[in-house]
Amino acid sequence: MNNKLSGGKLVLVHIKQLGINKIPYIEDLRDRCIKYIDFYPVTLLPDTDEPGVQDTTNMYISIADVFGNEYLIKDLPLERLNYEATFGVKQSIHKKISLQNSAINCQNANNVGKYVALIFWYDLPEFSARNRSDVTVVDSVTVPITNVIRYNSLPDEERMTGKRFRQILLGTPTITPDLRNALTLTQLKNIYITLRKGSYNVIENIPVMLFYQMQMLQKSIFANIIFDMQSSFLTIGGAGTATYADYVGKSVFLNFVYEK
Repeated sequence: MNNKLSGGKLVLVHIKQLGINKIPYIEDLRDRCIKYIDFYPVTLLPDTDEPGVQDTTNMYISIADVFGNEYLIKDLPLERLNYEATFGVKQSIHKKISLQNSAINCQNANNVGKYVALIFWYDLPEFSARNRSDVTVVDSVTVPITNVIRYNSLPDEERMTGKRFRQILLGTPTITPDLRNALTLTQLKNIYITLRKGSYNVIENIPVMLFYQMQMLQKSIFANIIFDMQSSFLTIGGAGTATYADYVGKSVFLNFVYEK
């Protein structure tokens, strides 16, 4: 079984009521083999100023098979998908699913009106590949934050053009190697990364904190994914409501591990 990651997408589930709340249909995930699902507790979500769910008490998730006839997962406590609580150990799925027949059962009145942030990891062979070498390079990128509304582009690093990437590692310095002030750990919890190849989002709106991994029992390893650095970007959650002075003028520091 191939446990390496290739495609990733954030899906927001609106908790409209107590009881059953359907997961929305996402065209990019149709007929894809879903490997894992992570839940991440966030406050500021991308492209909306609505609040995110942080307290998973009395929250349950059910995942339907591709035909919608039976459940692959039935009423699993949402906390068991919480990336922080599980120390990175993911619940295996490795099957095609029916998103629109899957749901979150909310029995926590405090979460009605909020959104659950789910990260779907799926098989994306078009933008990944098998290993050609065991030798890897650890490189670095500093991403300046220039605004809280629009995209913050990753720098166009020519040396990384055409590389096959295996890991993303989030750093938490106070000063980056190029002498920029860095965001704090608290601020980083509201930052999302999108990695694009052409017009396709290989990794879309994934919380960068999923790549911190310092105390994780299971590390996220990618299947030599490819993307264009110059068209990839970071987003700050909150749809412009984040405090300008807290973010703009600071930077996010990332290490990329790629095949030599």
